[in-house]
Amino acid sequence: MNFFKLFLKYRIIEILGFSFLILGGLLYVFIQYSNETIKDLNTETIQNSNPEKTQQISDTINKTNDNPNNLTSAKNIIKPSTEVTIVNQSEYNSDPYQELPANFKLYKKSIFDFFDDNSPKVISINEIGLKSDIKELEIVDLGNSSSYETPKNIVGHIPQTVNPGEKGKSWYFGHLESFIKKEGNVFHMLPKIPELMKSDPYIFIHIKTNSKTFVYQIYKTQVVPKEELVLDIESEYSEVILVTCVPSFLYHSRLLIYSKLIGTY
Repeated sequence: MNFFKLFLKYRIIEILGFSFLILGGLLYVFIQYSNETIKDLNTETIQNSNPEKTQQISDTINKTNDNPNNLTSAKNIIKPSTEVTIVNQSEYNSDPYQELPANFKLYKKSIFDFFDDNSPKVISINEIGLKSDIKELEIVDLGNSSSYETPKNIVGHIPQTVNPGEKGKSWYFGHLESFIKKEGNVFHMLPKIPELMKSDPYIFIHIKTNSKTFVYQIYKTQVVPKEELVLDIESEYSEVILVTCVPSFLYHSRLLIYSKLIGTY
């Protein structure tokens, strides 16, 4: 009887050890497969021969002019530039990331990211003094149509778009100003970014989550008529797009700030 118990004990240990060995091997292969470094933006030239696919996320919005969430039908698509060139870092400074936290590191996708809570919580852009909490915007029924709620004194994230670190485009809206509804001016300094980029191509968007802070580098700005704004959510990279109304008092256009993920801390 004792011999049988001893034999059974060692067989269980042997089976468990063999199982852990197989699982460890599979885990190693999966990590190696998924551990893809996102390309360094400072030496990248993006060629787009065809317009990217777009997806209409909400119905036509008929709201006041100071609402940055105005969208239109998919027939009026924002067509991306045929070529976007990121300025080479050697033309400006040897270390474009020297102003970032000491624990900053270039982003590498990992299997362990799956377990992180990467819903956006706080956004900041040091160069324009922006720091704001982030709210997931809800859809409001307007009777004949529907709309995302307007972000009040806060930056609003479209929840149907990706979270930080995920592949695709993540959209964030905020007021330039709101004199009538008094909903704040969280993005009132955003129009300064196009001018700042002429002298400094290294402007970063920091998005804090419960697990880490993601750093996105701004690579393009664009102004489009409000009627032509459609949420394009597809990208082979992890991107963040900020949107606000322009110009002041008129609000007939939308300023879009495009950025791509470069690292975390």
